[in-house]
Amino acid sequence: MKKAKIRIRLLIWILLFITVSVWLALEFNKKRLYIENLQLELSLERRLKEFVQQELDSTKNRLERIRAELGQTRKHLNKVNNKLAAAESNNTKLLEEKRALEAKLHSLTELKAAIRQVKKEMRQERCQQILAEKETQNEADAYRLASGNRGFILKDGKPTHKPRVRIEVQSD
Repeated sequence: MKKAKIRIRLLIWILLFITVSVWLALEFNKKRLYIENLQLELSLERRLKEFVQQELDSTKNRLERIRAELGQTRKHLNKVNNKLAAAESNNTKLLEEKRALEAKLHSLTELKAAIRQVKKEMRQERCQQILAEKETQNEADAYRLASGNRGFILKDGKPTHKPRVRIEVQSD
């Protein structure tokens, strides 16, 4: 009986050992699977981090480009605003001048005076043009006179101008 008790105890110990071994193996597999799962999650997190970092870098680059474009757009806007202000100022001056001219032209006496003034300016311009033409003609005549032979035509050093023939008719 002692041998049977020892065998039973041995069997119990073996069964206990096997049960513990199986349990440990199962726990080991659970832990291994848990670790593999964590490693997969870690690699996914790393990939996600890399992707987010790339997106962040590209967003920063786009932001820098947009900031540069914004600066250029602001400069262009300032130029356009300056041109607009100059144009508005010029427009205001032109409107004032237009009003003054309209007021001037609406009264008959001022209209007549304006017509006289325009005619006077046209006459002065014509006179200046005629004087300028006369001046250029005088210069050309003076040049021709200085370089020519004063209207005489010479051939071989002898004048070719024929004297006038005077015919007198006498009646008897």
